[in-house]
Amino acid sequence: MPGNSMAGKRLFLIAGDYSGDIHAAKVAKALLAQQPDLAIEAVGGPHLKALGVPLLSDQSQMGRVGFGAVLGAPYHFWLGQKILGRLQQFQPDAVLLIDYGGFNLYMAAKLKKRGYRVFYFIPPQVWATRPGRIKKIKAFVDHVFCIFPFEKDLYESHGIPVTYVGHPLIGELPPAPDRTAFCQEYGLRAEDPIVALMPGSRKLEIDYLLPAIVGSLPTLQRQQPKAQFVLAQAGSLSDDFFIPRLTAAWHQAGGQGQAPVTVLKNQNHALLGVADLMIAASGTVTLEGALYNTPMILMYKLHPLIYQIAIRLMQLPCMGLPNILTDMQRPIVPELWQDRVNPDSISQAALPLFDPQSEQVQRQLAGFAQIRQALNTGGAAKNVAHSLLNLLQGSQAPESAHSPQ
Repeated sequence: MPGNSMAGKRLFLIAGDYSGDIHAAKVAKALLAQQPDLAIEAVGGPHLKALGVPLLSDQSQMGRVGFGAVLGAPYHFWLGQKILGRLQQFQPDAVLLIDYGGFNLYMAAKLKKRGYRVFYFIPPQVWATRPGRIKKIKAFVDHVFCIFPFEKDLYESHGIPVTYVGHPLIGELPPAPDRTAFCQEYGLRAEDPIVALMPGSRKLEIDYLLPAIVGSLPTLQRQQPKAQFVLAQAGSLSDDFFIPRLTAAWHQAGGQGQAPVTVLKNQNHALLGVADLMIAASGTVTLEGALYNTPMILMYKLHPLIYQIAIRLMQLPCMGLPNILTDMQRPIVPELWQDRVNPDSISQAALPLFDPQSEQVQRQLAGFAQIRQALNTGGAAKNVAHSLLNLLQGSQAPESAHSPQ
């Protein structure tokens, strides 16, 4: 296990879904920039692979929610055994878990039992749901790298070593593109409203949210005839899966021919940078939208049985990060949960956001400015890398990390 020298150090990363792979790759890149001889292997996806990190397994099957997670239990068990087998050979000095709470907490227990040092970047949101998980984190995780400032106090109150590193989106999002150039490239009109439709990156999110989103388009078209709808297709979703569901949703809404949307794949950040408003699945994309100053509504829907369980486990009155980080008692962003994820509710919530001078838009923009200020620490991936290397060398990570100069 680790000594004081970094020579020959080994690190294993476990990133469970598409966004986790992005964050893992940024951390790996920062680690290798600071310590080029660090050996890294991982469970991850295309971003880690592009960096040249050897992958034990591709995580494309891991990004499941709701019943998908239950049905995926045999796969996850098999993957856990495969990871433990590889670690016996690789003998890492530490394992860094990234997001993906259910599987990674399961792995944390297995890893700790075998004597590995376990670090966690982007830990489960125990402050929002399933607070009992913090006991598992205390038992099985040696150090937490948290991404929200209020999390640091929470972990410290439970005696868990923690470093606040800032949010990985701050400073890492690309700048908004030139609106005119963007519109020319994708056949849009720069002078008319652009509505970003963001149904999520997981297959079950598409199945639950896309029909309602597409079903709202006829009403939005009637009320805002100049509006242009741009549908974001996650890179993790194939055309064979995505396009037939879009067509079916449009026909279900009474539309003829192709849906009146421009489909863009792997262009989320550029789209958010030019969009006048967005209709989005609850998740990281809502925080991205806030950082791009994009007014929004957000939605959350699960299988009814899973939703009833989830709602009982919730600790907060809000689901969306923009509301949690600003004013949960008077949310700045409309949230549509479960049965309210329907065409009528979506169109009613979205229509006021077409007016940039409306009270709703102005409140959101003021809240977004507050969020940017709170989450800015100068580069989360570099902060994680710097603190992690200190821990591997045997020195203490700082309570709040800042990128090395």
